[in-house]
Amino acid sequence: MGRSIWTADRVPGEVELAIWRAGTGPGEPAICLHGITAQHRAFNALARHLAPQRAVVGVDLRGRGDSGKPGSGYGLEAHARDVVRVLDHLGLDKAAILGHSMGGFVALKTAISYPERVHALVLLDSGWPRTEVSPEEISEEQRQAAAIEEGLERAFRRLDMTFESPEAYLDFWFPDQNLTMEDLPPDLADYYLYDLQEVEDGYEPKASSAAAREDSSSISSAGPTVGELRSVRCPAALVRASEGFFPGSAPLISEDTRDVMAEAIDLRSEILVEGANHYTMLWPKYTRQWANKIFDPPLWEC
Repeated sequence: MGRSIWTADRVPGEVELAIWRAGTGPGEPAICLHGITAQHRAFNALARHLAPQRAVVGVDLRGRGDSGKPGSGYGLEAHARDVVRVLDHLGLDKAAILGHSMGGFVALKTAISYPERVHALVLLDSGWPRTEVSPEEISEEQRQAAAIEEGLERAFRRLDMTFESPEAYLDFWFPDQNLTMEDLPPDLADYYLYDLQEVEDGYEPKASSAAAREDSSSISSAGPTVGELRSVRCPAALVRASEGFFPGSAPLISEDTRDVMAEAIDLRSEILVEGANHYTMLWPKYTRQWANKIFDPPLWEC
């Protein structure tokens, strides 16, 4: 198993946050926020790619990874406050914030609520606006909602399960393939191993089911409207996977939705990652494609 690239740190407070640092480049660090049931090691490939030139800080959002897991008190606003706590802890007046999936909505909420703290946004398959739906549009809105629900069903279901071994956990994700951690690329194996905690009867995912469900409701009810997107002052990049949660499925952000987002925010870069889905867009093959276009040079310095 390859050596982890991350160095651990803690942000004190009523809910302690685990943050992880990689790289020592001269530029300001990129603050990375993961998806709804994930953790910072979703950004293993990005950290390795950027580490020679730029520091990366991966955050375990409250309720995930090694961060504190209160019984309640989640939602986009709570996470945005936590992001500001991370910036304060690091001594940063502002930073570029990169968010995948739910992490992108947290990044946007931070930019809307604390505009003076956000230098730039990188939205990875994330950030589409919440809209009031007219009768003729409702079928499209329902289609997207159904696709998201289907895509997240397995991720949510595992949060209430106990697995006999890490290999049993892999079998949940990759049925009937009989994979071991040694069969996976080291950084992917590292992601799955960090995702688990040992308990009396085996292994459980670290992510809190209560956190994921409360946050899912918050995204639905408090995600940004088009008007709120227009209030974002900083430049942004949008990276879209060409497929949704599953190979061959429709992308989560359609061309029409992309056009709405481009009209509302200062979109300096927009990248469609062909052949990638919502999850694999973070794998090394695809990460290299979009990271170079965003960070070399940084989009906000263009």
